[in-house]
Amino acid sequence: MLEKGISRGSMLNARYAISLLSRTRRPCEKSQLFLACTAPRLFHSNAVGDTFQGALLGKISPASIFPYTAGWWLHLDKEQRAARYIEFDFDRLCEKVLSLCPSATSIKNFQKIEGGFSKVFIIETNNDKNVVVKLPTSTAGSARHITNSEVATMTYLKCNTQIPIPNILDWNDDPANPIGSAYIIMEHAGGVLLQKAWIDMPVDKKIKCTGSICTSIFPITKLDFPAYGSLYFSDSPFLDAGSKQKLDADHRYCIGPHCRSSTYRDYNVGESRYYRFEKPNRGPWGTLSSYASALVDSGLARLPPPHQPLRLQQQATYQGSIDRHVELLKTAQNVFPHLIQHPDIQASASPTLFHPDLHKRNIFVSQDDPTIVTGIIDWQAASIEPAFYYADEAPDFAKFPAEGLSDSSEESLCYQSYEVGLALLAPRLGATRKIDETLLRPFRYCHRTWRDGFVPFTYELMRLRDSWTTLGFQNDCPIPAMGAEEKSFYKEQLDIYDGMLEIRRDIIEILGVEEDGWVPAERWEEVKKAH
Repeated sequence: MLEKGISRGSMLNARYAISLLSRTRRPCEKSQLFLACTAPRLFHSNAVGDTFQGALLGKISPASIFPYTAGWWLHLDKEQRAARYIEFDFDRLCEKVLSLCPSATSIKNFQKIEGGFSKVFIIETNNDKNVVVKLPTSTAGSARHITNSEVATMTYLKCNTQIPIPNILDWNDDPANPIGSAYIIMEHAGGVLLQKAWIDMPVDKKIKCTGSICTSIFPITKLDFPAYGSLYFSDSPFLDAGSKQKLDADHRYCIGPHCRSSTYRDYNVGESRYYRFEKPNRGPWGTLSSYASALVDSGLARLPPPHQPLRLQQQATYQGSIDRHVELLKTAQNVFPHLIQHPDIQASASPTLFHPDLHKRNIFVSQDDPTIVTGIIDWQAASIEPAFYYADEAPDFAKFPAEGLSDSSEESLCYQSYEVGLALLAPRLGATRKIDETLLRPFRYCHRTWRDGFVPFTYELMRLRDSWTTLGFQNDCPIPAMGAEEKSFYKEQLDIYDGMLEIRRDIIEILGVEEDGWVPAERWEEVKKAH
């Protein structure tokens, strides 16, 4: 039975669109469509830090370091800030830092830098040594899992690759430790951030730098793993025997539950998990079939109880009823056994580890020669996925060229340099660029139908059904056929959905805010008035 529509005019208003700032756009025809699948970031792109000099250290109050102060949100601000509040013993933290720097006797100054998933302190001691302290916020997920996994990943990669990763000086994944928070203390990466150096680099150096990044990072794709999930230390006390699979090559490490909060866990602000239909399914997964099933389970976990009050954006017709989402996800359950047997999917299903946020803000280069990579940071929430998961990953220094740009433009040349590096140095990932996107989209969107509304995923299933024979499937398509009236209804809802996203994009551009509605503190009053 079709659900009643509502008029476009009643939906397309700016206040309503602001509440959708955390949503992602409907898949488009270009190769960047999977960028909608958000990966964790350490910092917002405009994040700035507060610096405290030595003379002020004795006067620091908890009010200056515990709360989130880097910015505000246009939507769910109170909840967003509360999720990033961390209370801990700063004096003990300083003592720990000094104990790791034998020739240092005091803290000279420190800078607090805050992002979406971590609070970071860059601490300088009186012997001019800089160390980085990283504390996970609740938005990152379970402190034990996210911290242990990040340290295990960095340590494993330092042992098995030549990727320039900062040395870890100390860490603790137990929030009950004397400092009062899980933490990682590491050396500061040498050089300068590529984000800063890139601005003044001539195009030939940008191309060479892109090649250097490829040479540094792509060997990671040649590592083999027996399952999908996140990397941990095998002796982690919070992992039982049934939730980990040791690596054959090195039993000090294991693959355990996936620690990404956005897909498998309950830490997204404003997004609850209810587990009415399925219990938590976070891995590890030894087969592609179990991996795909977990995506469906994650989608079912988001569906609220029948009498749960719905927020404004959940009342739109393109949101769809709970029953509609259950039906949609059951269709996905029937589709995946066919998808995972497709030759292109099978050929690109190898469990593969890659950097979760490979952008200029996480890459350090030499100050003297910015074509030399000196550090790659922020491995938080790195995970082992099927190779095809990364099919459309595009770092910000090698984005797909805007329409109309010539092949000789700076943007095109950097993109070409990255793609050549991908093909030559990471053929496992390079091959995924050729997979028909219609095969990949169900993996990307089935777990988020309640977040996006039923329209986008229904649209993807319609496209898959229309292409079923062309894609080479021999069996009957398990996706139900639609009549003319039903197709007309979905087309109408798709138009409404697209109109809302257009409003959303316009608001983001006009206000100059991040996609999740985040505004840097120094622009808050200006944006608040415009809003």
